[in-house]
Amino acid sequence: MDFTLPCSAPPTRLKTFLQQLGLSGTYWKKLKAAGALTVNGEVLQRDALLQPGDIVRWHFLPEHSDLLPEEAPLDILLETELLLAVDKPAGLVTHNAGKERTPSLSRRVAWYYHQHNLPCGIHPVSRLDRETSGIVLFAKNACVHHMLSTGDLRKTYLGLTRGHWEQPEGLIDLPIGRKPGSIVERQIDPGGLPARTRYQVLEERGGCSLVQFTLETGRTHQIRVHCAALGHPLLGDTLYGAPGAPGRHCLHAWKLLVTVPFTEKVLTLEAPVPEDFTAVWKKITDMV
Repeated sequence: MDFTLPCSAPPTRLKTFLQQLGLSGTYWKKLKAAGALTVNGEVLQRDALLQPGDIVRWHFLPEHSDLLPEEAPLDILLETELLLAVDKPAGLVTHNAGKERTPSLSRRVAWYYHQHNLPCGIHPVSRLDRETSGIVLFAKNACVHHMLSTGDLRKTYLGLTRGHWEQPEGLIDLPIGRKPGSIVERQIDPGGLPARTRYQVLEERGGCSLVQFTLETGRTHQIRVHCAALGHPLLGDTLYGAPGAPGRHCLHAWKLLVTVPFTEKVLTLEAPVPEDFTAVWKKITDMV
């Protein structure tokens, strides 16, 4: 990566300049220690006062993962030097750790990196529930992961819910906390973390609704908990809706707007609505 301190800028400390670009203090220290940072072609392992016109260059440090790779299909939506966006199918966990052999999207990404000799770490920026399909974004190194995790991500979902919504659109602003006695289930909790979900009903059929959700916060199970709290649980959600055998709840991470690190470029990603989701909606149509 190459960056120049603008001629119009005042003299600036190197560390400050890098932090303004979005690098974390931890990654700055790692770059120094590895000798991976140069100013005007000179390797620097200390802070320095940059002058206007100085050229700062670094290369991302190679990473590896201890995840056991899983040879399996990977539906790539977009790949750049910095990030990888994939379409996760329902029924697959996003991430697991170490030598665990449970199938996961992260293990499939690890296999992809291995096959293409990419020295990248496994850094999921966002995670989806096992039965939620759609876009999952991975950073290719710890530096970019920090920037994406603290940056502006606009996530839009599609969901099939039960019942008629009195208001066709609105904001659900209800805090969410962990349900006592459970490590998985969440609930509306006045003392919980702020949680805000915008929704718009796109269509209604047979006592069910197709709804678009846009997240303003990113709490665990946020859409599922908010829908259930308003009396409109997702179809197939046996944790927050009608009890039954665990299975596919009808929620799809449809679109994602992400600002590319080190640039002002905004990417719009979209994961096609999967066949099992549309099949449920069609079945409701056929019953009407």
